[in-house]
Amino acid sequence: MQCLCIMHKEQKSGVLFLVLAVSSSESYSSQGRQAGRHRPCSLAILPADFLLKHIIESQFNFTLQMCDFVVVVVLQQDTRTSSSLPKLDLHVIPVWQKGITGKGVVITVLDDGLEWNHTDIYSNYDAAASYDFNDNDPDPFPRYDSTNENKHGTRCAGEIAMQADNNKCGVGVAYNSKVGGIRMLDGIVTDAIEASSIGFNPDHVDIYSASWGPNDDGKTVEGPGRLAQKAFEYGIQKGRGGKGSIFVWASGNGGRQGDNCDCDGYTDSIYTISISSASQQGLSPWYAEKCSSTLATTSADLHNECTQTHTGTSASAPLAAGIFALALEQNPDLTWRDLQHIVVWTSEFDPLANNPGWKRNGAGLMVNSRFGFGLLNAKALVDLADPAIWKHVPEKKQCIVRDDSFQPRELKAAGEITIEIPTKACAGQENAVRSLEHVQVEASIEYTRRGDLHITLTSPAGTSTVLLAERERDTSSNGFRNWDFMSVHTWGEDPAGTWTLKITDTSGRMENEGRILSWKLILHGTSEKPEHMKKPRVYIPYNAVQNDRRGVEHMDDMMEVSTNLTPFETTGESLLSTSGLDVRRKTGMRKTTEP
Repeated sequence: MQCLCIMHKEQKSGVLFLVLAVSSSESYSSQGRQAGRHRPCSLAILPADFLLKHIIESQFNFTLQMCDFVVVVVLQQDTRTSSSLPKLDLHVIPVWQKGITGKGVVITVLDDGLEWNHTDIYSNYDAAASYDFNDNDPDPFPRYDSTNENKHGTRCAGEIAMQADNNKCGVGVAYNSKVGGIRMLDGIVTDAIEASSIGFNPDHVDIYSASWGPNDDGKTVEGPGRLAQKAFEYGIQKGRGGKGSIFVWASGNGGRQGDNCDCDGYTDSIYTISISSASQQGLSPWYAEKCSSTLATTSADLHNECTQTHTGTSASAPLAAGIFALALEQNPDLTWRDLQHIVVWTSEFDPLANNPGWKRNGAGLMVNSRFGFGLLNAKALVDLADPAIWKHVPEKKQCIVRDDSFQPRELKAAGEITIEIPTKACAGQENAVRSLEHVQVEASIEYTRRGDLHITLTSPAGTSTVLLAERERDTSSNGFRNWDFMSVHTWGEDPAGTWTLKITDTSGRMENEGRILSWKLILHGTSEKPEHMKKPRVYIPYNAVQNDRRGVEHMDDMMEVSTNLTPFETTGESLLSTSGLDVRRKTGMRKTTEP
């Protein structure tokens, strides 16, 4: 009779290692082997769902067998403090089980340097994806000081590409990808340095991960300078052999300061994938910023050490970059717009559904200014990226709508400016847009107290988007000059019809006054609906998608394994069929303002 036996158990760094075997021999007591009666085990590599099923059903009360052969598997330890908390993992393990681990993909981290000789990074380090623009040399090694200030880039790189199977800190999301570092934040950051970093070796680097931006102080309005903007455009047009560089940007940690990432021109760019964070309760954390440009959400250290304190949206962006590396291994031909579409179409609303602010847009997509289109789901993303399934999105079109007769209009406290914008979305022209991607409102506004302004845009389908929320700390009288307010909330809608732009001030500060000087509506999208959007997006409960986690809640009440084996309790969400893999969740913060 065959049965499953647990030969050894060890917990290390949040991961449970089980030595399991399948035996066809007779039962023996734990006292030892009886001579002449032992028969070798039938060695079997058991599928994860089989192991999980039997572990749950038997409550670990297996009959111990004396076996000569064993197979080692790993249970990923759940990091939730309570099994009642929602399951918010990014569903990476099923991708690894397919053998997709980031092979052939190059990511570079734009930050304060990279400790490339770190044991957990060295084997995946790529010198051709690295440079030091602070000291102008090829070595991005960080400057050490007594405070370990320049740890940020190394931690971000570790999330992406920490080596597997080496019993060091953890494992990266794309642990067989190559990672480099651009040292550019440890000094005065000029437009030229930013441009050089953003545009570094675009034929070699696939993904650029950045966890920095303007000050998260609730009063700064800043975006890329002229050179940095040109670098973004060049990367999109020429990077990756013309398929477009992938720019992943942290949405910011200024929530405590009442900041709004619509005032951050890096996350507000159509060229970047802006990534936010969710707490372990499935809520928007205190440091997170809201904005209409956020696309999705995610949930190694200096001196060859490890860390468990890297948090914030700074950690979210590298996690996303690692997931995108998995997608590019699956399909290297994805364009920058293909990837954005796949993110929109596969991100999960359900695990974050208890938060306020969710709305269904005119294309049937759930979206939220805190989380974008939801929690990244690596398995769904990689599955859809499969070249046998994915059809490239149609050519990008841009339609600009303006009113050349518009005259400046005055605004005062308790007042409102409403601008109706009828458009045919360039119908009948080569640049006609019938299915939206990004929408921009480029506006110039004078106002005595910029932080009191509130701007909304409503689409012809009725989707209302906050382009700018009030910022209490922003007392500037500089207003906005040709500022691009960007939204992804109308993704997939038909833009033809009447748009409504509203600008208000409800602060009660009656001395406030100003005017809107100019505006234009810029519609980005395609002349025909992309293939994957020809049928509506179907949302199903998140845990129903993740079959390998069904029933795991019962593991809270595990009984003892046997007399000689230490019992354990876990709410482990997945089984890993990779031997000796050390899995640790690593999270972190934005470089410029740490929560």
